[in-house]
Amino acid sequence: MSDPQDIPEDGALAAEYVLRLLDGDAERAFEARLKAEHELRARVQFWEAEFAALAADVPDVAPPPAVKSRLLAKLHGERAAPRRGSVWGWLAWPALAAVAVVAFLALSPMLRGPAFDPAFHATLISEDGAVRIEAGYAPDGNLFKVIPEQGAPMSGRDFELWVIGENADAPVSLGVIPAGGQITFEISPEIAAMIEGGTLAVSDEPEGGSPTGAPTGAILAAGQFFDV
Repeated sequence: MSDPQDIPEDGALAAEYVLRLLDGDAERAFEARLKAEHELRARVQFWEAEFAALAADVPDVAPPPAVKSRLLAKLHGERAAPRRGSVWGWLAWPALAAVAVVAFLALSPMLRGPAFDPAFHATLISEDGAVRIEAGYAPDGNLFKVIPEQGAPMSGRDFELWVIGENADAPVSLGVIPAGGQITFEISPEIAAMIEGGTLAVSDEPEGGSPTGAPTGAILAAGQFFDV
């Protein structure tokens, strides 16, 4: 990848645009320039290829059978068939790893901060791309940060987050995602112990969250926690 010290200002802007680091006004201004400036479009295409190459070297990793079967059983329930197909059927592990690498590059400035230094992060992207959620866990203070990047529940519904520990018997709720942007909250040591090697998932639930303590609605997305 190019040395950042050798990148001109427009090149740096193009890289930030591809990684979705520009704020709303800057992004709109940049997109207006894209319509008129061929050279700027070429810079964007260059960075898209550069960042795509990061995913090309990610090796295929087969999901452990026990994790797959436990996740499907606990998320969808033994009696109910998946409403959107198998979580692992559309979110292959190589793709999951690649998305996590690129998403961390893009979201790390937002996940990190003076009071929040994550050790693990997870990226949740729905099959149709309509829902995107970034999350991170910082052991210092057992803090968990959630950034709803895209998508919102329908009226009368809520998105609820779940942690599925590597050796857990059932998913544990982290609560519903409130409207109004990112949130940071403290989790219990018991939930914190499930994060390393665990999986984060988001389900569509009735307003206020699942009435049963387990997912009752469609599983919109799931993603493994990765070391930062």
